[in-house]
Amino acid sequence: MSKQIKKVIVIGGSGNIGSFIVDELQNVGFEVAVLTRISSSSIFPQNVVVHRTDYGEESLIEAFRGFDAVVSAVATFSTNQQNTIIDAAVHAGVKRFLPSEYGIDSSLPRFAETFSFETVKKQETVEYLKGKENTQMSWTALCVGAFFDWVLKLGGGLMGWDIPSRKATIYDSGNQPYEATNVRQIGRAVAGILQHPKETENKYVYVNSFTLTQNQVLAAIERESGESFQVTRMSTTELRDEGYRNIKEGNLGLGFPQVVSSAIYGHGGLNNFSASKELSNALLGLREESLNETIKEVLKERKTPLQSST
Repeated sequence: MSKQIKKVIVIGGSGNIGSFIVDELQNVGFEVAVLTRISSSSIFPQNVVVHRTDYGEESLIEAFRGFDAVVSAVATFSTNQQNTIIDAAVHAGVKRFLPSEYGIDSSLPRFAETFSFETVKKQETVEYLKGKENTQMSWTALCVGAFFDWVLKLGGGLMGWDIPSRKATIYDSGNQPYEATNVRQIGRAVAGILQHPKETENKYVYVNSFTLTQNQVLAAIERESGESFQVTRMSTTELRDEGYRNIKEGNLGLGFPQVVSSAIYGHGGLNNFSASKELSNALLGLREESLNETIKEVLKERKTPLQSST
């Protein structure tokens, strides 16, 4: 049974989306703390209580005691370690657990075929949570697609975008719709889930900022920057195969993002959930976002010249 949630502890609160989750939880009035390793040198805002742990079960139980919800934003290759965290949350009396999802639709059976990694256990984590539904603790898994603005700001060719070099790689036709969410919108979605515990109990929740295509993104970047980009073309199958070759050769840092990018852009049919699943944007009170305004903000941050608009 869902109960009101007031106190939330975030694991991975200094990561790519963790800081935005902490910020947006505070913005709507939750009492927020973060959990980090004893050895961590991460710095958090002064108004955030920091609990340090060795990630042993007793240490975790002590850290979670008194909290209503645990939000896990651990790195993808640590998702296989969440069972111990879940057990500790149950023992501590936590009411709601959000596993580290925040990506493509991992509820689909073919997710396991696309991501055959020993340390990526998102489906197994949700199954483990389902086994705890007879306790006081419920769960919510949040799917958001690509981290849209974060990818564009990071650049370096990630997901095909290198704005400073005016280069883009378009995969397949570039017309396949895919889901993407700005990182602050992800934080708002987490806050919205915990504000609506009954409606989001024991289920996957789907949100986005945009359903769009690579060609639409390219057109928006060229329009707002006033620059033409050099475009390279490649298939998502080639991208996925290249990713697995790099992983086999020991280059996980290059190969894994390639495999993820191939899935985001359509390989395996894992990232167009707005076509088949109900989006929860309205339920969670998420604001409608503008592609053009997002691109403008990305270009400003990257100090890329903007074309004057009339």
